[in-house]
Formats: sequence, C-alpha cells, structure tokens
Amino acid sequence: MKRRLLKYSFGLLILGFLLIQIYPVIWVFIASLKPSVELSINAFSLPKKLTFDNFVQVINDGKILGYMWNSLKITTISLVLILFLSATVGFAIAKFQVKYNPKLYSFFTFGIMVPVQITLIPLFIFYSNTGILNTSFAMVLPQVGFALPLSVMMFVNFYNFIPNELIEAGVMDGCSTYRIFGQIIFPLAKNTVITISSMYSILIWNDFIFANTFISESAAKTVTMGLKDYVGAFGNVNWGATYAAIAISILPPLLIYFSLNKWVTAGMTAGATKG
Repeated sequence: MKRRLLKYSFGLLILGFLLIQIYPVIWVFIASLKPSVELSINAFSLPKKLTFDNFVQVINDGKILGYMWNSLKITTISLVLILFLSATVGFAIAKFQVKYNPKLYSFFTFGIMVPVQITLIPLFIFYSNTGILNTSFAMVLPQVGFALPLSVMMFVNFYNFIPNELIEAGVMDGCSTYRIFGQIIFPLAKNTVITISSMYSILIWNDFIFANTFISESAAKTVTMGLKDYVGAFGNVNWGATYAAIAISILPPLLIYFSLNKWVTAGMTAGATKG
C-alpha cells in the first residue's frame, strides 16, 4: 500500500511538472488562433472563434520568414563548425599520446565556466573595429566558441570508451589517421553527434543575447530579434500577430527535439556504463 501510494504521488509530481512545461506552448498556439479583439479583452480565455487571420497577416508581411532564414543560416553554419572542431579535437585529446593533452583538455573544459555576459563588450568592440557587425559571422563566432567546451568534453568521454585495439587494427590494415577517424571512429559517435546537434540547434535558434548585441540592421535580424517588430508606437503590441509569429518560430526547434529525442537520450547516457 505504501509503495503504491508513493508510486501515485511520484506520478502526480511528474504530471505537474509536465503541465508546467507544456502549458505555455499550448497557450501560445491557442492565443495565435484567437482574434486580436478577444486577446485584448481576456487573453487567457478559450477562443470563442478560431481564426487563421493572424498567421495570414504574419506570412503576408514576409519579415518573419526572412528572419527565420537568417536564424537557419547561422544555426547550420555554427553546427557544422561545432561538430567538425569538437569531433576532431576530442579524438586527438582522447587517442593521441601527447604530453600536453590533459592540459589541453583542461583548457577546453575551463571555457564552461566563462560567463557569456563578460565577453559581450570586448566582442562588440572587436567586431566594430573589424567591421563585421550585422553579419552572420558576428553571430557564428561566439556560438561556436561557447559551444566547444561542452562538445569537446562529450566527444572525449565517448572516445575514451572506444578500445584502442580498434584503432590499432585500422593501422595494421594500412589506414591513415584521417581514414581511421572518418570511416571507423566518427560513425560510431552518431548518438553524440545527434545530441550536440539537437541541443545547440535549439540554443542557437533561440539565442537573443548575441543577436541583441551584435545585430541592429533589419536585414540581418534573427527570428528572436524580429519578434520585436510587432511592438508598435508607444508600446502598442499586435498580440494576435505576435503570438502567430511566436508559434511559427518555435515549430522548427520543437520538430527537431521530438524527432531526435530517442537519440538525444541515448547520447546523454553514452559512456555512463561500459559494454
């Protein structure tokens, strides 16, 4: 009886956390289907009339699609660089017998402790002096830099569980280091690659702090910056269009997470047990 009560209590607790997490997302989609008049009267009531006018207005405006393209471009370039650099560096640290590898690993892991906020002013001055403000490169560089410490750590932890005999067999078969990495080792890291990709694709897509600091021109805005366009004169907000734009902008990360959730879970637990 006591065990059953504990089980039900734990289930209710998990359900409570789930409702807290999912309620804002559901509410945004419901609000995006309500006429602006209803939102101004009672934003939290169920819609009396469903309408897609808010989505039509946002899509016809065309700005949100351009902002989403900028976010997609920055996210894709950043992910490619993060995966390439962290996978190769992690392999070198884990499998190359070099004297300074532990110190190099400590250098990368130290980056996890560096707050993003303290780098904004130095980066802004550097970008301003080099003339790369309002460019995709200004967004890609810090995204890659701050993602590398954790990504390198995840790859190193995975590579440490790959037996050295596998590499030795490749060497005996005449494989070069590049071929061993590209054809033998890297394909085994599929779960780690998917975990890093899904995690940082969502973080980069939702980034606001770098975009707000380094981007000011409308043509270079990302989707998080573009949502501010729906705040008009004197702080007036077109809430219907705003919620529709938010609903459109959160669809890509939601689709990525739920489609890759199985591999993300496996990648997070990879290396926890051996064998």
